[in-house]
Amino acid sequence: MGNGNEILDMYIYETNTLLEQLENIVLEAEKVDTFSQENVNEIFRIMHTIKGSSAMMEFGTLTTIAHRIEDLFFIIRENTMEVVSEANRPALFDLVFQSIDYFRGEVEKVEANQPLDEDIDSFLSNVNTLISKIKGEEPAEPASPPAAPEPPPAESAAPAAPALPDLPQGDKDFPYAVRVFFDEGCGMESLRSFMLVASVRDYCAESDFIFSPADVEQNPATSETVVEQGFLMMFKHPEDRETALPIIKSSGSVREYQPFDYQPPAQPEPEPQAPAQAAPPESKPAAPAAAAQPAAQAGGGQQHPKETLISVNLSKLDQLNAIVGEIVITESMVTSSPDLKGLNLDTFSKSARQLRKLTDELQDVSMSLRMVPVSGTFQKMNRIVRDMTKKLNRPAKLTLIGENTEVDKTIVDNIGDPIMHMIRNSMDHGIEETQEERIAAGKDPVGEIILSARDTGSEVIIEIIDDGRGVNDEAVLKKAIRQGIASPDVEYTHREILNFLLAPGFSTNVEVTEFSGRGVGMDVVKRSVEELGGNVTISSTLGQGMTTTIRIPLTMAIMDGMEVSVGDSIFTIPINNIRSSMKVTAQDVIHDSSSGEVIKALDNFYPIIRAKDLYQLNNGCTEIEDGILLWLESGDCSYCLFVDELLGEQQVVVKQLPGYVNSFNIKNYGISGCTLLGDGSISIILDVANLYTAAHGA
Repeated sequence: MGNGNEILDMYIYETNTLLEQLENIVLEAEKVDTFSQENVNEIFRIMHTIKGSSAMMEFGTLTTIAHRIEDLFFIIRENTMEVVSEANRPALFDLVFQSIDYFRGEVEKVEANQPLDEDIDSFLSNVNTLISKIKGEEPAEPASPPAAPEPPPAESAAPAAPALPDLPQGDKDFPYAVRVFFDEGCGMESLRSFMLVASVRDYCAESDFIFSPADVEQNPATSETVVEQGFLMMFKHPEDRETALPIIKSSGSVREYQPFDYQPPAQPEPEPQAPAQAAPPESKPAAPAAAAQPAAQAGGGQQHPKETLISVNLSKLDQLNAIVGEIVITESMVTSSPDLKGLNLDTFSKSARQLRKLTDELQDVSMSLRMVPVSGTFQKMNRIVRDMTKKLNRPAKLTLIGENTEVDKTIVDNIGDPIMHMIRNSMDHGIEETQEERIAAGKDPVGEIILSARDTGSEVIIEIIDDGRGVNDEAVLKKAIRQGIASPDVEYTHREILNFLLAPGFSTNVEVTEFSGRGVGMDVVKRSVEELGGNVTISSTLGQGMTTTIRIPLTMAIMDGMEVSVGDSIFTIPINNIRSSMKVTAQDVIHDSSSGEVIKALDNFYPIIRAKDLYQLNNGCTEIEDGILLWLESGDCSYCLFVDELLGEQQVVVKQLPGYVNSFNIKNYGISGCTLLGDGSISIILDVANLYTAAHGA
């Protein structure tokens, strides 16, 4: 059963990867209103692969649809895009998008172990209608090829078998060979080999090539042979090998391919690549160059960037992180053991420093394993903007900035929905309804939404900016008062009014469109982001647009912290939030009637928050000269925290607080978690932004 699950996981992973690739191709192609011949070949191959792997998994409906779309692109490939008239191109793009959505939905069902949709008649009739339209427009002669791509696999493999002598070096009747090696550990090598044969068969006559091992389809045991010796394909004609090379190059999981020519038995070792130079004049010079290179370097880099990648189950990485976290704690316990107090241990100290350096490096590596770029999530937003532009008839474009920024895998998985919500809000309520309205406001007729990500070292800042109408404060306030969130007797600031948009239940009814809206489900966005340890802020200028800023910690497992003491308590403050520390005298402190104590630093005034008073601790310094001020900053809040003393920098493992503690809304008091110190005591980790809010709300 385990093996079946692995095959299923691989099917899901590969199909999703192919669908993302396909979506990017179609989004780019739609902008120029045509598919290049390279696009057409690529889509044909993607559908061919999905068809083959779905057939192997016995998902009949997916196989049928993939086959029919493959037929459609077979016609386009044979006759170029000229066969699709301008009038039919939007239908072609829509159809491919529909097929991506269909496959995605079905793959999700496969993941959730739900039955697949058996009713595909209407979808098939859409494809068939488009095929018949295209066929009606094309010249009569090439109208028949669609039948070609589907020869019965079992029969076609058989004739090749007897003709193949067991010669790993090649065959004199089929002298133009290619040896293919698959990614290490990719599994199902025999099936992959046969799918490769099926792909090549679409382009070369069956009698013009043979392959070894010949029984890859019927005998899964040949996988071992393929792993050890590679999979050998041999062609009668050099041009057939040339045709096959790009197909091999772009096939999934191909690590390397080596074209070479058959040598008589007198030279039993043709493995070195020199013979490839002797290829006949008709063959392009690209073949020998590709011979010694992995596929990605041989020119297929863009299509096959994963030759050195390995898929690892996320739970294994979680396990690794947990162990590394325990090592960090244990290392701290060993080096700060009370048994060592007062002993002069030079050698031990030296070894302890080296151990600390290595655990730091181990930690960095284990964290980086989980880091993935946000580009996958960002690219998906292109599709949302494209669909809504068509649906609302409201031209807009999406600009992506910093899509290579890397964050923790769990964060990437969970950030997609909040970003999608914000993009939809920008399209629905932000961008003006007509181009005339935009032109009258002196704006570009096409609206723009900017989705950007940047890494500050401790957190990732994601911004969704639109150049639409912005938020109408008056309308939002009226709505908030109607819903009982705001009081009619209070004067609210612009920022406070914007915060109403994030209140639970705000703008859940249809009336939201009476102003620039923005309320639909914004509390959902806020909740999702806060679950990841982040926060959401909104800024807006009426008539100019709105910016939503999402701040999320890079990772939630290990961080650099500064240990500080207040009386008998020890707190940890993230190093990235500390700007500096300072000793001050009572004369330096300004007492302000509204803000309390304030200190001047770098020509600016900052409020002082006393940790002892905020957390109502019994012990701790009360005189400002006896303690130390830490100048802290997070987002747009900057202040000084008064503590007794700094104990030193420490790498800490962040532990989430137990559920029953969280139920007291403890996060609103500036506490984000806790950590274990070397002596086994617990230190509370402070959340710099929430601590400021707690102090000023108190």
